[in-house]
Amino acid sequence: MISSDRGTTREKPLKLPPVDKTQMLRRFDRTLVGRALLREVRDHKLGALIKFLPTIWKCESWVQGFEMGDGRVHFRFQNEKDLQAVMTNRPYHYDGSMIALQRWIPTVRRDFPTTIPFWVVIKGLPNYWCEEESVQSIGEDLGEFDVVDVSEPIPKVRVTLDSNLPLIVRREIDDAGQICVLDLHYEKLQKHCTRYLRLTHEAPQCPERPRDSQLGRKHHREPPRKREEDDFQGKKRPTREERGNGVSRGPRGPPEAAALSRPKSVRRDLMAELDTCQSKVTAPTKDSLTTKEWVRTTFPQEGRSGD
Repeated sequence: MISSDRGTTREKPLKLPPVDKTQMLRRFDRTLVGRALLREVRDHKLGALIKFLPTIWKCESWVQGFEMGDGRVHFRFQNEKDLQAVMTNRPYHYDGSMIALQRWIPTVRRDFPTTIPFWVVIKGLPNYWCEEESVQSIGEDLGEFDVVDVSEPIPKVRVTLDSNLPLIVRREIDDAGQICVLDLHYEKLQKHCTRYLRLTHEAPQCPERPRDSQLGRKHHREPPRKREEDDFQGKKRPTREERGNGVSRGPRGPPEAAALSRPKSVRRDLMAELDTCQSKVTAPTKDSLTTKEWVRTTFPQEGRSGD
């Protein structure tokens, strides 16, 4: 068979002979399939996970664990009672990673299992709505409904959720035209993406994070050419007008040097400067008298007494 898209030869799929379903179901009758949701645990810590979970279940001697590839493990139980007890107490986790744990079924899905049951505590529900029917309707909205418990002061519901979908932590209900906000708390919830509420990764490894950070950098990043121009302008020599408007200050010296560099006050002889200025403005002639001669002529007595 030739593929028209890539021009490569593809062999026809193999058809396997039919299997004995009765024998197959008997072989995996008491087998649980587990899969860690965090990639780090799924790729590097499955051996430790297989040793750890039976100790939590308190049935180390009656359970066998095997790695099956694709990040999955099988746990084979010797009796149905232990298996049912393990299923009832779900969910489980290892090293912070939630573990999807389901009974074996014939499937070709490589991501099986994907579902996890949770007890969801419903906060903010008015007291007159804390009835089994009301709480059950909330559970059916969240996922596959299992059981409801309204005996606690705060009602809760057990639902099975798809681990590939984000968690719902807030829900609004309409109470006769008034909106009531419910806060949903998931018991035994461990590591997850606090930003997008996914169970398959944490916030630092979120696939959406690189795209968000690139968008943020795109808005805040300035072009390199503009940055170079700003640097060039910062190093450019100032013009004459800029130097004239600016105030330049030399390095400060010690206080003694500053005191010596200050200009000293000058005593001025005003009368001598007046005579000098008048002599420059009005030059003396033969017919005109000097100031001293005019004073002696006008005030002869005062001039004698002064002598």
